[in-house]
Amino acid sequence: MKKLSLSLFIFSFALFSASAFSEKDIISPSAGTWCNQQALVLAPSDASEVYYSFTGCDPFESGFAYDGPVLLEEKGDVCVRIGVVETDGTKKEFEVKYTVMAAALSSLETDARTFAENNLIKSPLITYKSGTEFSFPNGFRYSFHKDRNPFISQKLKLDDENSIERFTGIFITDGINNYHSVIRILPAEVSSDESVLRKKELPFIIRDWNNFVFTDKKYIYQIDYEMWNSDYNERIIDRSVAHTVQWQSVDFSANNKVCEYTLPPVPETAFASLGEGKVVLEIIGKNEFTFANGLKTLNAASFYGEEAECVYDAPVYMDGILCGKIKIPFVIDYLPPDEPVFTASGNSNFSRNTVALKIAREVGAEVFYAVSKPVYYEEGRNVPSDTEFAVPEEFSEYKGGDIVIKSARGKSSAYKVFAYAMDKYGNKSSVAEQKYIIDEFNFYLGSGSGRAKGDGSFMKPFTSFEQAVKEINSSDGETRLHLLSDVEVSDGNYTITKDCIIYGNGFKLIFKGDSSLSIENAVVQIKDCSLEKRSSLSSLCLMEVKDGNLLLNNCEVSAFYNEDGKLMEAINSDITAVDCGFTMQVNRISMCAEFSGSTVNVKGCRFTSIGQTVSAVKVRNCSSVFEGNTFTLIGSICKGVDIAGGNASFNADVFKGESDGKYKNSGTVFRNGSCKVTGLETIFATGF
Repeated sequence: MKKLSLSLFIFSFALFSASAFSEKDIISPSAGTWCNQQALVLAPSDASEVYYSFTGCDPFESGFAYDGPVLLEEKGDVCVRIGVVETDGTKKEFEVKYTVMAAALSSLETDARTFAENNLIKSPLITYKSGTEFSFPNGFRYSFHKDRNPFISQKLKLDDENSIERFTGIFITDGINNYHSVIRILPAEVSSDESVLRKKELPFIIRDWNNFVFTDKKYIYQIDYEMWNSDYNERIIDRSVAHTVQWQSVDFSANNKVCEYTLPPVPETAFASLGEGKVVLEIIGKNEFTFANGLKTLNAASFYGEEAECVYDAPVYMDGILCGKIKIPFVIDYLPPDEPVFTASGNSNFSRNTVALKIAREVGAEVFYAVSKPVYYEEGRNVPSDTEFAVPEEFSEYKGGDIVIKSARGKSSAYKVFAYAMDKYGNKSSVAEQKYIIDEFNFYLGSGSGRAKGDGSFMKPFTSFEQAVKEINSSDGETRLHLLSDVEVSDGNYTITKDCIIYGNGFKLIFKGDSSLSIENAVVQIKDCSLEKRSSLSSLCLMEVKDGNLLLNNCEVSAFYNEDGKLMEAINSDITAVDCGFTMQVNRISMCAEFSGSTVNVKGCRFTSIGQTVSAVKVRNCSSVFEGNTFTLIGSICKGVDIAGGNASFNADVFKGESDGKYKNSGTVFRNGSCKVTGLETIFATGF
């Protein structure tokens, strides 16, 4: 699979507004029904005042001031109201309704019950220290987002490099009980040694950035170009610009040393996503400011499956002196996007020639895809479920539009398409995959009983012979029709006009009533199939070929007519029959086959004709070859092969007659008119 490097996405402080309190800043409680008590946990904001009530009363009138996480010990239906007063005096109010019910623990395993009692029910707060692992018992699942069913079961784990303390909500289920808790994420233990901060002795202090106090009364000082003074009271200075602080001894002398220090403006900060839920917070610029670790960077990390907008109140130092705190907004994202979704032309994973694919993805995510090499499979069979498709090494970015997969002409082939989504933070979804079958010329026909109309694929075969013939005749090449069961052919004449092969697979085409099959100007092969006409009031021919080419191999062709009947008739055609059986039974005149102006090649076949006047094969002006066939005739007048014009050859054919002997014109081979016949000496005949 293609490995993709992710560039850093840096967002300046100005892109965020940390001052406006909104619903996303309510980490807990969460609306819903829970089996544990809830905590009130709010994200940091610049709102001047925040009040809350948990009895449904007005938080501004009779609420409590919020100054940190609070355990709400209420049960049953609870309504928490949160009132916020912004720095500009604007008031906002938010409401969260939830229900706390008793947990059903009796059906849980012992370890699961103990875990729920000790970690979820007693307190909604889970304390986690970076660099450690927090495990859930088997059967527990969790999610950090209410709109996603709990789907994660892995351990909670962050690198010990995480330097940020924060809170995050978590939704947990054991399959019976649902819980909403809050995780307090702590950095790994850090040394109390403050030597990482470079100390510098300065005669002044800075509080909350703008509050300046000159503390050493041995000196007089000036800021920028003001007059030298000895004002040791706290004063306000503008920190949006740099200032130069100078000081010298109060004992005025021309030789007094003047010391100087430049106060940089309040620094800008940013964060950069490193992928896999890791974030670096940064103080921008070549200035003296650092975080508490003595560096200009802090590392933050998120749990797998977590996505949140956070604000970190970061203490900032200058030469080891705490100057104040800066609220640094940043995005934590280790939530993989949803799997891409494939949509194929025709809304099917089966196509006759090409598949046009589109891939839908989560908003803001990129998609990368790859198409496997085709897997060819046996005609008449579906792609086995255990067929392996090699995952391509290279994936391409999906730009939108159609992905066209072309057929492997003349072969049944299957492809697999693979795709994954990646968001702007480098999170990758699991790989979605979908199999597509492309087959131009293979069609499948099964019984139509109780099934809807199919598309001719193996999965959804045609349900009528009429559908199959229509598709054959509309094709641009030689099609292959595979029978998947016995099929009844309803009334009507079905004419095939395009080249095709019919694979019977040992099943039957059962022609009902006055149904029949015609072949015109087409090359048709029928293999391993039975064509059967069970009864008919007319003498309609079961099969008729005109100006065509018909090959029958290992087929059984039979009909049972009330009066006269003929199995097959061919005019100006090429007919080949190998290892087939032809059976015709009527009350009067019976004939298995009649050929005119055709080329006939019959080998290893069985002909059985039953009636009053019976004939196996009649040929007129044909070039005919008969080899190793058996002709059985049962009736009063029995004629084996009736030849008029053309030429015919025989080789080791057997004729069996069952006649009452009243008629002299019974016999094996009849020659009328001018024709050339050879091989008669090889014939074996009995009963004539």
